[in-house]
Amino acid sequence: MSGIQEELAGLRAQVRSDRRTVVAPLVVFGVLVLANSAVMLLGGAAARHVSALLYWPVAGAIGLGVLWAYARRVASRDGVGEGPRSYRPVTLGYLVSLPVLALLFLPAFFVGVFGPLAWPGAILAAIGFRQRSTTLKRVAKWLAFGGAVQLLLVMISTAAGEAVAVAALGLGPLAGLTMLAAAFVLVRRAPRPADA
Repeated sequence: MSGIQEELAGLRAQVRSDRRTVVAPLVVFGVLVLANSAVMLLGGAAARHVSALLYWPVAGAIGLGVLWAYARRVASRDGVGEGPRSYRPVTLGYLVSLPVLALLFLPAFFVGVFGPLAWPGAILAAIGFRQRSTTLKRVAKWLAFGGAVQLLLVMISTAAGEAVAVAALGLGPLAGLTMLAAAFVLVRRAPRPADA
């Protein structure tokens, strides 16, 4: 009987390791980055100002909620626990820390104004550390770098003019499309189950 249990434990571990994927976070946050870019580029001044402060706190919570629900559905469908792929700790930590940030450290919300890519970068970094995903950590670093570049371009645009500000906003769609393209490549490269 212990041989069957060991084999079952091995199969569960294999299923959990196979599910440690980065595709879902890349798709969810790639779409959210594109949506933010659309609001910032196409919205009026009022929409841009409200979106700049509130978009990422709300969209981050929605994105993490979607990932958590997706992981739970996959776990129940496959018959194994969520394992290291669980988004619950990151989602709950985010939801608990958000009011604390709002009350104690309001300038954190201004990251969404001057360097919007830094906010999803921080969320993906938390997911990457939780799941021990090198790929997600790399994506998070590049998003944080993109946010820093956006911040510098916004600061330069006060002296250099509108063209530099548009370049700062153009980094958002580039990052979102890159994340979606990377997810597509990862799906295409994933090993397919053998036909029975």
